[in-house]
Amino acid sequence: MRTLLPLLALVLLGGTLSTPAEAADVLVVDPATATAFIDSAGPAAQRGKSDYGVPASVTVAQAILESGWGRSAVNNNYFGIKCGSSGPGPIALGCSDFITLECCPVHEVLASFRTYASMEDSFRDHGLFLASRARYAKAFDYPDDPNQFIREVHAAGYATDPGYSDKVIGLMQKYGLYRFDG
Repeated sequence: MRTLLPLLALVLLGGTLSTPAEAADVLVVDPATATAFIDSAGPAAQRGKSDYGVPASVTVAQAILESGWGRSAVNNNYFGIKCGSSGPGPIALGCSDFITLECCPVHEVLASFRTYASMEDSFRDHGLFLASRARYAKAFDYPDDPNQFIREVHAAGYATDPGYSDKVIGLMQKYGLYRFDG
C-alpha cells in the first residue's frame, strides 16, 4: 500500500526563514500536544545521547520537525530515515515503501523507509545512524554545542531544506529543549 508520507514538505516550501526563532514558528501546535510530545521524547533522546553522543535537544527538535510533533511518524519513524541497499539495519523491524515529497524543487519520490516497534527504537536508530556515518563525524566534535552539532549534520548532507538547521535550532530555543542535554 502506497501512502503519502508528508514529512513536512509543505513546511519546506516556504524556503529559508531569517532567524531560528522565526523558523520555529513554522510548526504551530497547541501547548498540550507540545508538552506531551516533549515529555515522551526527552527521555528517549537522553538514552540516545548516552549511547551515541547525539545531543538530546537536537534529537527531540529533529523529531518534532521531521514528524510534525509525531503526527506523521508512520511506523514509529520519527526522523524519516530511509532503508538503504543493505536493509533496515540492526534496530529497525523492516522497511515500508511510501510516496514522499522531496525538497528543492519539490517532487514526489517512491522511497523505502525504516519501520520501528517504538519511539525509543526510532530514537536509538537515529543516534546510531548519525554516529556510524563518516560524513557526520565533524558534528561529534561538538557534543556540548547542540547548535553547532546540527549545523555540522546539516552541512554534511542531512536534509535537503536549506533552512533545516535554523528550524531545528529555533525549536530547541522556543521549547527549551537544551534542558535534556544536562
